[in-house]
Amino acid sequence: MMRERGLMAFIILILLGCAFYGGYLVGNDSSGGQSEKQAPTVQSQWIKEGKPPIPAVSVDGVPMKVKLSSYSWCEPTGSDTASCQSVDASIAQMEPVVAKGGSLINIEAPERIKELTLINMSKGFTGDSYYVPKAKGIYQYSIHCERFLDQGQAEYYFAVEVE
Repeated sequence: MMRERGLMAFIILILLGCAFYGGYLVGNDSSGGQSEKQAPTVQSQWIKEGKPPIPAVSVDGVPMKVKLSSYSWCEPTGSDTASCQSVDASIAQMEPVVAKGGSLINIEAPERIKELTLINMSKGFTGDSYYVPKAKGIYQYSIHCERFLDQGQAEYYFAVEVE
């Protein structure tokens, strides 16, 4: 009886060892458990451009001159590697474009934008940033864009003049 129990315990230990070793082999499979088709990497889904694309901005169909300023940006260099850079730039000198007061500002965001924020940077402005103020003056705007998949973020600027 004691001998049978010992033999049974030995067999159970051998079976457990085989199960753990099989799990170890599956976990260390260099293909990641996948067949010939590999899952796409995050970098393969990034935009291939070397700098953040500039959003298209218009007021009453008139295109605004949008300038790229500070940004951090990564571009894919291989199947699973990336080259990243950060540029810390001051606000670009902006040439305002004349627009009618009260007009809606239209923004066509570049592809794969997670977040886009428009801010009227004029001192004392409290209205809706998506509408040009009605009072005469030059108004400076900032656009902040953040990308999906951690590709980067960027700051853009443009100016509107109401006559």
